[in-house]
Amino acid sequence: MTDDADRDQPGLGLMSEDNLARRVAWEMNQRGWSQERMAKEMTDAGFPLHQSSVSKIVNPKDGKRRAISVDDAIGFARVFGVTVEDLLIPLEAVFDTGIRDTLIRLEKLHQQREDLDREAAALATRLVQYAHAAGPDAVDRNLAGTDHHRVLEELHRWGQRLMEQVNTGALDGLSDDEARDRLRRITLGEQYAAGGQR
Repeated sequence: MTDDADRDQPGLGLMSEDNLARRVAWEMNQRGWSQERMAKEMTDAGFPLHQSSVSKIVNPKDGKRRAISVDDAIGFARVFGVTVEDLLIPLEAVFDTGIRDTLIRLEKLHQQREDLDREAAALATRLVQYAHAAGPDAVDRNLAGTDHHRVLEELHRWGQRLMEQVNTGALDGLSDDEARDRLRRITLGEQYAAGGQR
């Protein structure tokens, strides 16, 4: 499809073209695509476009941008795997949505990590109780065939918390029940009451 043919097609409107041109440039940058690669992707998708045409869209000289046809927009959308409507959204709105979605995902992962950490600490505590009751040989037998290094790392971390309390004298003067309750809260979190989970 030539540039002359493109100019004969209905355009998208100046504002939509500006948004689309900026979005195309950003999508290319995200993928590390050159103008030659962009032209090839469009051509392979059934929307022939020369490298010079891509340049006139994403890097116009003297502010003279090549008009973007409806066919061009459909081709860009297909190549980038989005809808035409999405491609016309102002880039600032795309950034805002991306930032919000990323922050929400990070917050969920942070909460999941805290939940998993508490669960792992609880399981390590239980394993220590089993080992104390059954003896170390029972633990060794059951560690066979497992990724025991991770288990031992978790136990080591739990032990470090215990030793920190012992070394600082935080457990001095406490009864056995009080000491266990303090360690439980440190290990599992303040939301865990003595003797059990929430």
